[in-house]
Amino acid sequence: MNKLPPFQLAAYQRAEIERRKCREWLIQIMRASPIKTRSKDDLRAEAMRDLRVSKSSFDMAWIMAIEEMGYRDWYEPLRKGRKPNRNRLN
Repeated sequence: MNKLPPFQLAAYQRAEIERRKCREWLIQIMRASPIKTRSKDDLRAEAMRDLRVSKSSFDMAWIMAIEEMGYRDWYEPLRKGRKPNRNRLN
């Protein structure tokens, strides 16, 4: 691996911490309800607000959590007519 300048290394490490924290949070939500009850946008907004993660960190964590859990149906948009569950796990 190429050595990164200190400022780039620090940014990379911060992003990695954000992705890990967000992935763990998403996995908690998925374990509590394997059926998707909230939209990706709703979960992203909550993660950005409460976990203080960037949009790109959330988006990467979203893919990682779905693939790790095997819940590929979470890639699909929330079905119309289903009310979002706004209950948080925290």
